[in-house]
Amino acid sequence: MRDYNRISADGLPEDIRSDRHYRDSIKEMTPKSFFDDEEYAFLAMIAQADDEAAFLARLILRNEVAELEPALEDDDSIIPRCYENEDLARVVVLGLRFGVAYGDGACANYLGALHYLGNLVPQDYERARELYELAESRGVPQAIVNVGYIYEYGRCGEPDHLRAYMQYAKAAALFDHFEALYKLGDMYLRARVVPRDPHTAYVLYERSLREAHSIVAKAQPAFRIAELISDRANAEWNIPYDPLGALSLYQMAEQGLRIDIAHGQVYYRKRLQEAMRGQERMRAILDDPEFWRQP
Repeated sequence: MRDYNRISADGLPEDIRSDRHYRDSIKEMTPKSFFDDEEYAFLAMIAQADDEAAFLARLILRNEVAELEPALEDDDSIIPRCYENEDLARVVVLGLRFGVAYGDGACANYLGALHYLGNLVPQDYERARELYELAESRGVPQAIVNVGYIYEYGRCGEPDHLRAYMQYAKAAALFDHFEALYKLGDMYLRARVVPRDPHTAYVLYERSLREAHSIVAKAQPAFRIAELISDRANAEWNIPYDPLGALSLYQMAEQGLRIDIAHGQVYYRKRLQEAMRGQERMRAILDDPEFWRQP
């Protein structure tokens, strides 16, 4: 049976790279055997209350690992609330650690994202990559994209655009993943690994928008499409010039970006300002009577 004392601080077994099939060896693992006495006592105490921290604690103590990450994922505002509720924050991190040790890919991806951003846990790109790779090996589509970010932005070394492209292409091909699609579009627009091709980028952004199923998810492809169709010069790439459509898309992007920022993703503030300025530009064009006289 696995030596649980050799599980690292975030729940990732130290020998994970050499043991990709360790789930069978942890069938006997329970919350009681995984957590130390103080952590277990804390969870047991929190579980007696009647709030969201208690709900999550009860999931952990009942060993309902598969239900933990969906409960977190369904609540986009839980991380900001964790900064106001230390007990909730601790339960979330303990639960994710347990889920990762149990081999749950969704928990690994979620905890990896926390380490990537430095939310609730120390920012640690190496640990984020380990967790993303574990999640990818467990079949989590978002983890494929997240590993791509590690490579694209050189979080664990020099940027590697080829490997990033391969990750995005994999997620797009296997899952039509909306984020992978717009990241591929970025590659074509910025001539990373592939020749610059704004039309292909435009097509990929359009596909991404169709595959995005929430206003938050739609924000990124909507902004990118708006940027392309608001520029007459892109006609040479067979991209339509459509200020009215661009205005609508900038507004869509604004809505999603505001929700993201409210939920703690403050790095989108610059993009929000760009979306607001885009709306101003489009309104100036649409307010000009000459625009409407054009054939």
